[in-house]
Amino acid sequence: MMSINLEALREAVKDMRYLLNRGYNRKTAADYIASRYKLSKEERAIIFRAVYPEQQVQNILKKLLSPKDIIGERLLIDGFNNIITLESALKGHILLMCDDGVIRDISYTSRKFKFSLYTEDSIKMIFELLKVYRPAEVIFLFDQQISFSGELASIIRDIIEKENLVGYAKTSKRNDKEILSIGEIIASSDSIIMEKARKIFDLAGYIIKSKFKDKILDITSFK
Repeated sequence: MMSINLEALREAVKDMRYLLNRGYNRKTAADYIASRYKLSKEERAIIFRAVYPEQQVQNILKKLLSPKDIIGERLLIDGFNNIITLESALKGHILLMCDDGVIRDISYTSRKFKFSLYTEDSIKMIFELLKVYRPAEVIFLFDQQISFSGELASIIRDIIEKENLVGYAKTSKRNDKEILSIGEIIASSDSIIMEKARKIFDLAGYIIKSKFKDKILDITSFK
């Protein structure tokens, strides 16, 4: 795990919560606090991605499901979101237990994605879970604006067929909107999607808590 000034980060997290609970803009609050505590780029990313106002936290927590809740149900998987989070875990990058009960990394999805052995292993872990907690239908959506989306969708379709699961994978020009329109249970850690979703399964987070628990920085413990 990268070098982090935990003492400064703890105070920064508390200040970030204070400002967000009073309606401050997330970016403005993060910039102010990062300057005040002289946070590194990574430490600023932590408070930006892991800290949430109490009202939003409660809204998300009541939607979160356990893996048993996806059995026999339709599951919509935000493809890049889950794969990239799991890749971060495999690479040993920092993982965060966020205020809203969801596991996130501190990477930002760019439009350039490179398929690697980490990608293969991430997909393998996802399907290991799906074979145990078999949904009635599983749908993977990949943002068409990100490179390799079509190839990934094709790979996933082949695995779905091979594993005798019901479902499909496709690319989408309006990924977030389509995810919300067809998904009752959504597997994504994207905070905007989660706010609007009816039910949420933190798929990547569940896998990470099972396999990479010692790599998680628990922001919820910073009181």
